[in-house]
Parts: sequence; C-alpha cells; structure tokens
Amino acid sequence: MRMRLALTAGVLTTALLAVACTGPQEGTPENELPSSLPNRVSGAPTVRGATEAVVAAANVFLESLSQEQRDRAVYDRDDTDALMDWTNLPMGREEDRNGVGLRDLSEAQRAAAMGVAEAVLSDSGFDEMRAVVAAGNELNRRGGGNTSFGSDLFFFAFFGEPSTTERFTVQIGGHHLAVHTTYDGDRVMPTPAFTGVDPRTFEVTGTRVAPLRDEADGVFGVLEALNATQRERARLDGEYAEILVGPGEDGAFPSSTQGVRVSDLSADQQKLVTAALRAWVGDSDERVADALMAQYQAEYDQTYIGWAGSTDRDEPGAYVRFDGPRLWIEFSNQGQTGNGDELHYHSVYRDKQRDYGRAWPR
Repeated sequence: MRMRLALTAGVLTTALLAVACTGPQEGTPENELPSSLPNRVSGAPTVRGATEAVVAAANVFLESLSQEQRDRAVYDRDDTDALMDWTNLPMGREEDRNGVGLRDLSEAQRAAAMGVAEAVLSDSGFDEMRAVVAAGNELNRRGGGNTSFGSDLFFFAFFGEPSTTERFTVQIGGHHLAVHTTYDGDRVMPTPAFTGVDPRTFEVTGTRVAPLRDEADGVFGVLEALNATQRERARLDGEYAEILVGPGEDGAFPSSTQGVRVSDLSADQQKLVTAALRAWVGDSDERVADALMAQYQAEYDQTYIGWAGSTDRDEPGAYVRFDGPRLWIEFSNQGQTGNGDELHYHSVYRDKQRDYGRAWPR
C-alpha cells in the first residue's frame, strides 16, 4: 500500500519511475492442480472499465516490441505450466522468469511496460511495486554490483492475447514480486500476488522509502489490539520459517482452520482487520478491491487470524495469517540473507477459489 515518504509523493513517483525505466545506474547508492484453466473466469468481481484500460496499455507495450520480444512476452492462455511457474527468488538463470525483462528493453519500451503495471494496479499498488523494484538497486549496490539484483530484472508476460472479450492474464515478476491479474470481459481477479522487500527501508534520491510498511503496521496492529485471551486463541501450532502457500504451492492450503475468528472481535478490532486486509487487496484496481473487500468482509464469521513465532514486528520468525473461505493472506518476518537487512518481509495474497481466475473446488 501507500509508502511512508519523507518528501512529496510527486517527487518520489518521478524518482521511482525513472529508476524503473532506466535501470540501475553504476555507482548509484541507491495439492495437485488441474492441468488447464476454464475458458471463462468464474466468480470474480465484475467491474466496468478496468479491462479496457489494461488492454489499451498492453497493446501499446506489445506494439513497441520486436517480433522476437513479443514472442517471449505472449504465451498461450492455457499454458498453465508456465503460468504457475513463478518465484520470488533473485534472478539466477534466464529461464527463472517468464516473459520479456526490463533489461532487454529501450527506455520507451520500459515506460510502456510500466504503463501496463500502472493500468493493472491501483495508485498505491503501483507505488509499492516501483519501490520493490527500486529495492533491487539497493541490494545491487550493497553487493558490489551483484547481477542477481537490480531494477531491470523484472519481467512482463501475457497469457493469452490482451482482449476485452477473451480471458487473459498479466504476469509481472521479479525478486520479491509476483503479480497475476486475470481478465475476462468485465470480470477481474488479482491473485495470486506475492510481495516482499529487502531492505525494509532505503533511500531513493534522498527520499526514505518503506515498502510494505502499511502491511506490517496492519498485521501487527491487529495483534497488538488483541487481549491476552484472544492472542492465545490466535496462536498457531508450530513455527513458520516461511509462508506456506508461496511459489510452487498453489492450492496447498491447510485442511483445517486455526486462530481467533474475526466476527468474535469487537467492532474496533474488526476495523483494524479490514484495514490490514485492504493493504493487500487494495493494491489491485480500486473497483476490483472494493468488490473483493465486500465479499471477504461478508465472511468474517468464517475468517480466522493466526500468528506464530512472535508478535514482535522486529523479530525474525514472526508470522501472521488471515484464513477465510476464500481469503488467504500470509505475512512473514524473514531473517537476514546476503547483503540485506537483518530482517525483511515476505507476504502472499491468494483467493482459495479464484487464483488465476479459476473456480477451485471447495
């Protein structure tokens, strides 16, 4: 969601867009799934105008590409093996990511690619994505030019030709980022979505940036608002060193729920839950987010909050999740890796029944 800024949003927006479009500057501090998907998106929010904007932006981007680049960017819409083959890890090999990478694009093509992201995401979601992208440059700088990190190592892919009438999915991926939004006419579904960041805070042209601050504030704010009895009921069995349903774990949700039920909380506590969920759901187009939030809130009597490891926001191993009939959000405090901070974040937002726009069996 919206980042905490030391300067104006406009200044930071300009700085982050420049980073994403030009790439890192040298010396800058800075359970088994079906094999196919249905032809129609079932049960996703219906909104008017969202798909048209994305198709228009996608066409501008695709028309800017060479034939070879376009062939790398566009997949068959039923190529589920590729669609579900994504990761949050740093770049290792070329085949680690689907699509065409920012590093292979001209400045104008990069701007067109970011135009696709801007159309897919809300304003706050777009800000957050650019900040996660920019964090790669900070890791690159700390690592002395480690080629596994950098703002140019983010990739854009389309599963199906962008269309206002036929199903297609936009996939944007890179270190700590995986966006999957599926469109089918006016039906839109923005999951699965992975977001993480390392370092947690850094500077871009003198502005302090803190991606995922709203998410962290949201989940730990909910835990802090629980009384001792509620907090104990919310404690999960075992420890969670990592999120459960991340890349390669599609559909692997726990068979039973644990935690404290949201509808058993006070009205004020439920407001905190709603705000926390919105930090993830609100990264998608505002109209889609509003429709999804209404659906998730209507299921608070079947939605549970759980935590493990610690309730301290600064403690590695702290883990929080929201588990509903459809809603699934996980947030995990990760320890230090490589040249990153002593603590960084991983999170995932999924819809148990509608990931990739399909209707999963209950």
